[in-house]
Amino acid sequence: MHLLYIHQFFAGPSAPGPAQPRNLVALLAERGHCVDVVACDFNAYSEQDEPEERIAGTGGGWVRVHRLPTPRGLRASLVNRLQTYGRFAWSAYRYADRLPRTDVVMGTIQPLFGGFAAMRLARRWGRPFLLEIRDLWPDALVAKQAIAGWQAAPLERMARSMYFGADRVVCLTPGLQTEILKKGVPANRVDLLPNGFDSAMFRLPTGARESTRERYGWGAAFVAVYTGTHTEVTAIDVIVRAGMHLRDRPDIRIELFGSGQTKPAAMALARELGLGNVHFHDPVPKSQIPGILAGADAGLMTLFHSPLIHIYFENKLIDYMGAGKPILAAMGGVQASLIEREGAGRVVAGLDDAGLARLIREAADDPAGCRRMGEAGRAFVTANLAQEVILARYADVLESLVRPVGERPAVWDPLGLS
Repeated sequence: MHLLYIHQFFAGPSAPGPAQPRNLVALLAERGHCVDVVACDFNAYSEQDEPEERIAGTGGGWVRVHRLPTPRGLRASLVNRLQTYGRFAWSAYRYADRLPRTDVVMGTIQPLFGGFAAMRLARRWGRPFLLEIRDLWPDALVAKQAIAGWQAAPLERMARSMYFGADRVVCLTPGLQTEILKKGVPANRVDLLPNGFDSAMFRLPTGARESTRERYGWGAAFVAVYTGTHTEVTAIDVIVRAGMHLRDRPDIRIELFGSGQTKPAAMALARELGLGNVHFHDPVPKSQIPGILAGADAGLMTLFHSPLIHIYFENKLIDYMGAGKPILAAMGGVQASLIEREGAGRVVAGLDDAGLARLIREAADDPAGCRRMGEAGRAFVTANLAQEVILARYADVLESLVRPVGERPAVWDPLGLS
């Protein structure tokens, strides 16, 4: 099978970003398939250059990653983002149309326009189309009041053409699956294939915890970390303000790893409040996250208020659980319900900085409780979110698209949380 995958922000081998797309195409190559990935030439999180690649699979297949020049300044404004998305989609359509025609076409949302370009190519070539949904467009923009309802109308028509025109729809989170089904998309075409837990990444050498703590100067402190993007959605200011309530605890440190448009404001807030217990770090490659978490004592999560809060199911949730760290969170939605249901941490309402500070304080005073919560989270992801199982199922779905509809596998939901 030959597959075309249009994914604007396909992350490079050591760049920040979701690992599932790279792991999926690598598995397809191992199974003997050929994959052309069409992406832009910079990383969505750091805006650093991304390389073109040619990867040979052990099963005789290959992956080629084509990088198209695309305007940058992604986070300067919504207008900039839309221009970047639109320019890439048009370039991707024209570029991919000159490649050899493939057996299956796959496109991803986020952003919306790259997925639309993939669908148009699939229709032009008469090939099956799989739509991968990583964000809900334009619903999320309307919920954040980034655009008005009348501005969303043409985007909604575009999105619905993909939802109903795809031969298969893959949702990355339970909440996304819920929303797609609410729109009336037939349930027998909507899979839930979330990001998975790569246990091999978390097999660390002896002394990894001590090495990390020495590198960052954490000493004997209780360390609560955040690893991920700094955006309006992730409400990093709540973590900073939690640090304000912990000034009387010099034995507690808050460490934030990542980047994003709200990071400068969060750093300015920490300076304004005179916080010596909140520390910001540059984003790190995914491969370094397990080592950082090994040195930490708890993982932090925060989200803003939104009627679509249930669509989020973040990589850091899986990473924290996989590392065996208790999760201390200020948020609502599916993730909060899961943490509480599994006993993998403790949760307060979204934007409750004082409540989050209380959770951190209590965790620092209860190492045995932290161990129990961490063990519960690790048990959950090991049993339900094994990456190799999810990726194998994803590959099965893609392979089935070249067969008659009656021979395709039933839809799959490994969590039952939607």
